[in-house]
Amino acid sequence: MKKVLVVLIGALLINQSFAFGLKDVGHAFDKSYKCKSNDQGCKNREHLLAAAKVAAVAVAVKYIADMIIEHHSKKVADEEGVVTDYKNSHDNLPDKPQASAYTTNALPGSVVQPGKKVVIQSDIVVVPGREQKETLIQERLAIFDNEDNTKELKSLTKDVNEGTKRAGHYTNEFTFTLPEGLPQGVYPIKTTLILNGEEKQTLNNDLQLVLEVNSLGEMKFIAAR
Repeated sequence: MKKVLVVLIGALLINQSFAFGLKDVGHAFDKSYKCKSNDQGCKNREHLLAAAKVAAVAVAVKYIADMIIEHHSKKVADEEGVVTDYKNSHDNLPDKPQASAYTTNALPGSVVQPGKKVVIQSDIVVVPGREQKETLIQERLAIFDNEDNTKELKSLTKDVNEGTKRAGHYTNEFTFTLPEGLPQGVYPIKTTLILNGEEKQTLNNDLQLVLEVNSLGEMKFIAAR
């Protein structure tokens, strides 16, 4: 079993430019420390399980790194309309531009299959500032691994109002297709609203990737073998 573990991890280190070290296994996945000190069988099983998880992370990194993310933004209302609405409930504009609304939604839903298009759609309302009129609105999309939720697999930052750099009401969309061969599981998706280079708010949209749909159209996980 030890030989299998070494061969598997060695293959990952050789074949992946983003390479995982043994420290990743020990600190992130390997739970052999929970086994009794004299239970070598338990330790071997935990070592192999850790190696399998590292292999799954490596697969996810490779597939998502190659994945194409498309971007599209649209103005819903101009700055003047947003200012009018804001002043209905506030005496003055803020000193600096700020978001009065920021929401995101995964379409067609949070449970998806590989090969199917996914849209992360955001609704953004930004009011201008009294002292800082020009406003560059950006949004950042980040996709994290299903095994190690602290590991960012891919990110993309795009301008929402590049043509005008004015406040207003906008919709913003990131569109991608989770590739065939990607391990099933829950992939955390985070979007961050950025105003004039400053991160203002981060929202979460977890995607649960499943590999099977039954005759009723219900998605479900395939049991691991």
